[in-house]
Amino acid sequence: MMSDSLSNVSTTVSDCLNRKSTTMSAFLGSWKLKSTDNFDAVLQKLGVNVVKRKLIASTKPEVTFTMDGDKMTMKTCSALKTTTITFEFGKEFDEHTADDRDVKSTVTKESDNKLVHVQKHPDSVTTTVREVSGDTMTATVTVGDVKAVNTYQKV
Repeated sequence: MMSDSLSNVSTTVSDCLNRKSTTMSAFLGSWKLKSTDNFDAVLQKLGVNVVKRKLIASTKPEVTFTMDGDKMTMKTCSALKTTTITFEFGKEFDEHTADDRDVKSTVTKESDNKLVHVQKHPDSVTTTVREVSGDTMTATVTVGDVKAVNTYQKV
């Protein structure tokens, strides 16, 4: 009888650990930018100069998500630059953005397929909502009254 109880507890603990390790699995792996809508306007709102905006528009970055325990890493690689951030959900961290701003960031998990990334800078607040549906990830970027949508395909 005691052996059965221990077996059930062991199975329950194992199930919980396995669930935790697959949390956010919809994001894990690499994503290649396929299309953008209004992203230049967002960059302009952030004060990015026209030359840098044209360079950014000419690239198709790849974003890779990995998990290590409670920490997620998001690595963005393009022909121009590679940036990497590692964070715990809901905890503020310092971030140096691809457009060279120093911000205070927080990433929250809304669900296993939705992340909200808020970047606070003295001049602006940028909110990026990333949602995964199948092999497509949509990143909706909002700065003030300007919104852009970037669509990625799973690699």
